[in-house]
Amino acid sequence: MSEPTQEELIEIATNFILSSPPGELGEVVTDVRALLPDEKMINASASRTFREYNTEQMIAVDSPKGHKVLITKYGEVSDSEFVDPRGGLVLRFDHIKQQVVGNRPISGELEASTEPLRSAFDKAFAEYVKEHYPQGAVTTYGKGGDIIVAISAARFNSNNFWNGRWRAVWTYHNGELTGHFKIVVHYYEDGNVQLNTDTTVKVSSPSAGSPDATAAAAVKAALKAEQTFQSSLEANYSTMGDTTFKALRRKLPITQTKIDWDKIKNYKVANTLGK
Repeated sequence: MSEPTQEELIEIATNFILSSPPGELGEVVTDVRALLPDEKMINASASRTFREYNTEQMIAVDSPKGHKVLITKYGEVSDSEFVDPRGGLVLRFDHIKQQVVGNRPISGELEASTEPLRSAFDKAFAEYVKEHYPQGAVTTYGKGGDIIVAISAARFNSNNFWNGRWRAVWTYHNGELTGHFKIVVHYYEDGNVQLNTDTTVKVSSPSAGSPDATAAAAVKAALKAEQTFQSSLEANYSTMGDTTFKALRRKLPITQTKIDWDKIKNYKVANTLGK
């Protein structure tokens, strides 16, 4: 079997990096560099790879206006510029450092026709995220007449060997909401287990007259759909022990009875004393 070419190695390395669990990008990049025959091989593609990762993960950064804003493909003005609709800014973003390095005022990046509805959705969903996702952020866009609400919430707990991120994108179009949910949770204490979900739902949310009323109705519909989705996850977990995990290993010994460890300990003590 022939050795992989440099291009093939770079492609493999890029796939590893793009699959990095939330909060672990730096560690994965370090490990990938160590596996390559020349760690500089991925330097040329690093900016493009990091850009893809940051926008796909919808990472949250601090806006100069004092709120969190998401780096997403929906707000991309150029490779390194992303719109902050709430702050009225275009942020210049360093994908390698994952930091905002500058900004300028918005100049024609917002759709005037959807701005009243976009602003109402942003305000309503900001309150929703504040209540239900304390460490989350939301950025709302108006694109092509649609309203797109991006939500990202992450919890990093590397000291206890787990990290995770919830992502949801809600698109409002002609009285209908389409939600796209993605969850990634990585647990790696004495093992390496990941939960990955990718689900799409559609719910009705007709216009309620004013932008504020329409946005409020959309929040209620989104809340109900997300609660249903999360309840289904909990139901799967409650039965997983008797299904998925049972297929991986025996829940009980071959005798199908639990081991009485206290009794075994007493037998051992009695045997020692007898000697």
